[in-house]
Amino acid sequence: MKKLLATAIASIGIAASAPASAFIVGGIDFGTIDNTHLETATLAETYISGNGQNLTAYGMVSTINGDATYCADGSANCALYYVLSGYTSKNFTGASVQFTGGTINMYYSAVPALNLQTQSSATNITTITGMTQWLQLAGHTFFDASQLFAGDSQTLTGTGTLTGSTLSVGGTGLLDVVSGWGNAAVELALDTNTIGDAMNLFGGVLGFADIAFTASSNNDVLNRFDIINGSADSCKTAPEAGEWCLQGTSNMRGEFVPEPGSLALLGLGLAGLGFRARRKTKQ
Repeated sequence: MKKLLATAIASIGIAASAPASAFIVGGIDFGTIDNTHLETATLAETYISGNGQNLTAYGMVSTINGDATYCADGSANCALYYVLSGYTSKNFTGASVQFTGGTINMYYSAVPALNLQTQSSATNITTITGMTQWLQLAGHTFFDASQLFAGDSQTLTGTGTLTGSTLSVGGTGLLDVVSGWGNAAVELALDTNTIGDAMNLFGGVLGFADIAFTASSNNDVLNRFDIINGSADSCKTAPEAGEWCLQGTSNMRGEFVPEPGSLALLGLGLAGLGFRARRKTKQ
């Protein structure tokens, strides 16, 4: 029995001494497997001035769980990017807007991060979409409590305010992992259905999303190449729909499902201890 106890303690010690930053999937080291925070992603997005317009945005993931060296080898010699598209505006008031539909496509590059301010937004999108497909997220419909009596739902909601002489915009939404577009292991790890969408407030079925998305931007600092080529030249005076008028940051947050391989290794370890226990009992 003492020998079995010593073996178990030794096994626990080995597990405890393993690096905490060990959950690697799709070429990215996420650190712990409790939560995933794709943070401070640089953001550029188009201006919306009414209903029925399509929102487009793109950016680069700067840190994951607070770590800028999130590549599988512990370096910053890779990068994740994203392109947001297909969100259609409705209920536009100037101070708020809702969106339906929408997709966020994420891409992986095996080279250090690009400076997205050295070329126009159109060129940036062309560059990003030519990279390796990593993960696709679709807008998840949720209920907006601010529309309590209208009963409106959307996949993204935005608000706009004047901060001094600049237009500041905030956005929040929910996302679902789409299977079959990107890296299968990444899809499996992030397809958790852990974020409630509150659709049951009026007796509907409560649904669950995978990722919560937030964004914050304003029109004070613009891509000078967009200004030069006319795709952001009126943003400070009379913004036009579809111009690249807004820049800022965004966050994507969710939870993990460990890869089957990780669960299998844990199972083998526990089975090994059980086998030792049975042998000891028989002797």
